[in-house]
Formats: sequence, structure tokens, C-alpha cells
Amino acid sequence: MLKSLKSLFKQGEANNEPSDQELKLAAATLMFEVVRSDGRIDQVELAYMGDILRREFKLNEQELEQLFTLAKDTADDAVSLHGFTRDICDNWGNSKRKKLLEYLWTLALADEQIDPHERHLVRKVGGLLYLNDSEILQSREQAKLTLGML
Repeated sequence: MLKSLKSLFKQGEANNEPSDQELKLAAATLMFEVVRSDGRIDQVELAYMGDILRREFKLNEQELEQLFTLAKDTADDAVSLHGFTRDICDNWGNSKRKKLLEYLWTLALADEQIDPHERHLVRKVGGLLYLNDSEILQSREQAKLTLGML
């Protein structure tokens, strides 16, 4: 079953351009990395992740479940974040990358506490997305505003 799911996300390989599905998987994998970066997988964070993916990528429940499964498996197999962020940087504009970082902050802050590992990972991803310190902080403040923490 996993092979068939992964084949859905390999459409862009023939021309070496990542498909829209692969970019969604890259973003979802980064989100899952943040969710688990504090050593536990919190249900509140998973619920926010599901809401974000459903809304931003316009997924139905079956597609969302498949993307969750692939993101978890991809995160488990990943040795580096660079491949995910490189594809996103090559295909998404600055505003879309900033929005992704805002979502990563939202996930890190969803349980109303931010672990040092979460903070480090989100800031690292921000740098890999070619966002400057000001944009990284703006994304964090926007996430706080979204969560009603300001």
C-alpha cells in the first residue's frame, strides 16, 4: 500500500521538477518534523497540522490521511531537511515560504509551550527557506496572533 501511495507523489520525477504533490509532501514532512521535535507527538499539534493541510491544500479526508501517512514515513526515512526545503525554495515564492514558516511556528506553539528543540528546528527551517531573521520573527508573531497568544 505504501508503494502505491508513494507513486502518487512521484509524478514530477520524469522531468526532475517536483510535482505539486511532492511539494505538498515536503511541506507536510516539515510540519511533522516540528510536531515530533520535542520528543512527543501531541494530539493538539496533530489537529492543527490536519487543519492547516486540509485548508491550504484543499484535501478531503482520504487525501489528508494519505498525506499524513506519507509525511510520517518520509520523516522517519529522512536524513536531512535540505531536500525538502530546496524543492520548496525552487518552486514557492517568498510569501508562500513565509506562510509555511508561520504554520511551523503555529504547530510549535499549539500546545502553548515551545520546546527548545521546536524553536531550533523552526528557526533552522526558516534559514533553509532563505528567510531572514526579521521574516522568521514576523512569522512567529503572526502564529501567536493566530493562536490568540498576543
